Amino acid sequence: MIKRIPWLRRLKKSELEAPLRLPMAVGPLTNGEGWWPDSPRKQLIRKLVIEKADEVSRREGIDRREFLASACGMATTLYMINVVNGCAGDKDSPSGNSGPRDGGMEGSGKGGKGGSSGGSAGKAGASTSGSGSGGSSSGGSGGFNVPADAMVDAEVAKACLGGGGELIIDMQTHFTTPEADAMVNMVVQGFFPSINPTNFPWLKRRADGMHQTNRDAYVELIMTGSDTTVGVLSGIAYSLGANGMGGSAVLTNESLISGVDYLNTQYPNRMLSHAMVMPNDRLDVQLAMMDRTAGTYTHWKTYCPWGPRTGALPTGYWLDGMDDPAMVGPKMIEHGLKLNAPIFCIHKGFPLTGFSPTYTNPRDVGPAANMFPEARFVIYHSAFEHGLAAGGTSRPTEAAAAATYCDMAMQRSGGMFPEGPYDEDDMDVQATYPLDRGTNSLIKSLRDANIGPNGTKLDPGTKEVMSGTEDSTFVYAELGGVVPNLMTGRIEEAMHFFGKLLKHIGEDRIVWGTDCLWFGSPQPIIQAFRCFEISTEFQETYDYPALTKEIKEKIFGQNSARLQMARGITGLYGKCHNEIVGQQATKLKLELDEEWGPRRDMVARVWGPKTRREFLKLHGHEEQEKQFWSGRIPFRS
Repeated sequence: MIKRIPWLRRLKKSELEAPLRLPMAVGPLTNGEGWWPDSPRKQLIRKLVIEKADEVSRREGIDRREFLASACGMATTLYMINVVNGCAGDKDSPSGNSGPRDGGMEGSGKGGKGGSSGGSAGKAGASTSGSGSGGSSSGGSGGFNVPADAMVDAEVAKACLGGGGELIIDMQTHFTTPEADAMVNMVVQGFFPSINPTNFPWLKRRADGMHQTNRDAYVELIMTGSDTTVGVLSGIAYSLGANGMGGSAVLTNESLISGVDYLNTQYPNRMLSHAMVMPNDRLDVQLAMMDRTAGTYTHWKTYCPWGPRTGALPTGYWLDGMDDPAMVGPKMIEHGLKLNAPIFCIHKGFPLTGFSPTYTNPRDVGPAANMFPEARFVIYHSAFEHGLAAGGTSRPTEAAAAATYCDMAMQRSGGMFPEGPYDEDDMDVQATYPLDRGTNSLIKSLRDANIGPNGTKLDPGTKEVMSGTEDSTFVYAELGGVVPNLMTGRIEEAMHFFGKLLKHIGEDRIVWGTDCLWFGSPQPIIQAFRCFEISTEFQETYDYPALTKEIKEKIFGQNSARLQMARGITGLYGKCHNEIVGQQATKLKLELDEEWGPRRDMVARVWGPKTRREFLKLHGHEEQEKQFWSGRIPFRS
């Protein structure tokens, strides 16, 4: 029996119909740094989910929105992603239809030193089995470990989606403060530049121009609306004021720490912070800022592709100081180490409009790690989509949606450099998945510097791991913005992405991050990852490790908890979610889940509440949103 959703039944009959949404954003995506358009594959996924919602809701006597907001709705979404991506076999296909037998994206190669073994990547046709507990099996056909029963059985669905109270540290979260600075609102609107706002009405929630990214929304969507334990609040590159303070930014350093203090008052021990440092913009001002704030912030964040404009193009910098007489990158890192603040979160990949695509390259990461073995480098986005021009996407072009699932397939004429195997010896593989593009470029930077998985050293000749060299360097691959892209229709690439990171970066060097609030609530991403698997075939063909429950717990939080020890924060490692958030916060979330449903962000007022009473009260601006979603009025930018 699927439980009815309270907030839907409490809407007034006079109100317009609430929006019909999938519980996971299967459609066009943006985090403000990249733009990933809709596709026939995503359209087919949405079609199949809505068809299943029609069928089950009629049988259960509930509204389709109630079904979609239930655990069965989330399980159905993941199941249909499997079907369209070829990860479900005959017995698990909806309505008895056979799922596609081709895995989609082809992959070939012979393997080699440090590379992937060869063979075709296709025909992942075995059925997904078992209700599981969030990905505890060894792989199966890959994708999401969600059986067909989970679409109609709430208990099976809940078991698949997991939720065992694991520690989840989100290394990249965002909010803005437009209510405090009118200029900030303009900056934010520019930060999401003309990316077809019709497709992204959630970027603008009210008639006065405010949107769903302020700190109250952070409380609603992350602190009480997801299983996130600790959030690292992050900013976006900007130029400091003349005295190292202030400046016009989406979130200045001062606003950032103020926001962390505000949230920590309500949710103790659940917030960590960044300070933005840009050494290529008046190095003396930046180092003085580091001196003044080292005891306040948890991490440094920097954008190598950003820089003050010296002409028509922006100028960035390299972490290892290559071609830079001033050596601004090394001086920044040296200063952080001197201040006992060794954690640097570094944007690589994801070429932004107005940033230099040259410095999205992580070629400097390996050399910098060897130069500064005590530093901790967290590579944001794992260099995903490096090698593209600003606004480009690696999403492969797909054939037009066909009547049968089997006809869906990726085409070679599609987007540039989708994630595929890493193979140093096979030129045929490299022609399709170059070593200097995407996540491969991060792996290559480390291997060229003789850095192996989990900070080991590689023998320069054989590229084999030298025993007894663990923790010689500290480079972490962060997942922000990547997971929602690959898990909503690019499952084969997702298996390559995680498989390569586990194999070459190491299971102790991958850290969780979502880039939310830019993507809304992180809860669907968390649930999707809990039941995601690398197929047995990929494990055998490419020598990828299995993505086990234990490894997921490391990625979700334990690796980040160990990372924080470099900053003197020792109270996170080895702990579970409830030990950090406390009984009061746990009780509040359970009460809200019971009263309004665990996916209340799908229809309930998405503009964050200041109090519980405000949360329970729908405001006038939601009426405008419902009118837009109903199609009764056009969206006005």
